[in-house]
Amino acid sequence: MKCELCNKNFDSLVGLSVHLNKYHDISKKNYYDKYLKKDNEGKCYFCGNDAKFLNIKKGYHRICDSVDCLGKTRATSTSEFLMYKYGINKEDAILLNKKKSKERGKIIKKSLNDRFKENPNFFKEKSHQTLEYWLKRGYSEEDSKEKVREVLGNLHKKTWEKRRKNPDLYDDINTTQIKYWLKKGYSEEDSIKKIKQRQRTFTLKYCIDKYGEEQGIKIFNDRQRKWSEKIEKMYQDGKFSKFPKEPYSKPEIELFDSISIKMNIKDKVHYGNDQFFRYFSDLKQTFSYDFVFNKKLIEFNGDYWHCNPLYYNSNYFHQYLQMFAYQIWDKDKIRIDAIKGVGFDVLEIWESEYKQNKEKIIHKCIEFLNR
Repeated sequence: MKCELCNKNFDSLVGLSVHLNKYHDISKKNYYDKYLKKDNEGKCYFCGNDAKFLNIKKGYHRICDSVDCLGKTRATSTSEFLMYKYGINKEDAILLNKKKSKERGKIIKKSLNDRFKENPNFFKEKSHQTLEYWLKRGYSEEDSKEKVREVLGNLHKKTWEKRRKNPDLYDDINTTQIKYWLKKGYSEEDSIKKIKQRQRTFTLKYCIDKYGEEQGIKIFNDRQRKWSEKIEKMYQDGKFSKFPKEPYSKPEIELFDSISIKMNIKDKVHYGNDQFFRYFSDLKQTFSYDFVFNKKLIEFNGDYWHCNPLYYNSNYFHQYLQMFAYQIWDKDKIRIDAIKGVGFDVLEIWESEYKQNKEKIIHKCIEFLNR
């Protein structure tokens, strides 16, 4: 190894480095750049900026001093790191990364399975949402249950607070949201079809197809009854305080009560335990109707839940309801057409129509029933 400034020979680069310090007024970096630097050396592998100079023996580091680039050298599970470490192209790095991930997964899985065999509660004891977690830490069973309720309550509270404050961050995470399907590349029309399919996971048709007509109807009605009882209990417990506790709206009850009184109808023909249900075998669906009297039917459509077209484009509707308005209208039409098909006359009343002129609508309904 020869000094290019004075032609003195050295056994190693370390000796040359000491010689430069002692006898020549030149920085080691400048000497290296002028006489020892290799092609394509001195640039950061990741960002292309100037790399860090180390010493005469080692030359330049392969990266700069930035935090981002230093972080990439520690991200061992990325393809970019493998390209940097082994000097391979992107395609080879991706394949190597998949292979390494698979090997790591096998090792981790084996280790976890071994622990699970030794202790069946191993996984449960790792989560503070389980009884086992708190029991292992010395809590009684009752105290453990209370701790779990507390943890889950706080978790749900924080989650819903975050979702309420940032609704746009969560409008594409569920299969019942149109953006979920749009994000997967479906068209808007196909996305709506997907949502319809998703919302029909438990229907009367599904039960009949799976269990036969008699058993299917029984299973469906039992499930609907249990669901209704559960909802009613939640109403009574005040968990649905923002919704009306009555199954029907006050304007609807007021209208039908007025009609019953004026026509002296004593039989219960609306909004009660005797609410009219009818099963249509061709549609394989059971529909309910509001007011039924002598082959006449009155349907009271709430502006909000039935998506009154007059208000569709206004701020009156939540974005979710606007999204499904056409589905709601289609469902209402199928239900009305079905009852007309078996000989009923039908009169539809909108909530806003009734509120604008109550006496006029009451008179209109009585005339309809007396025709």
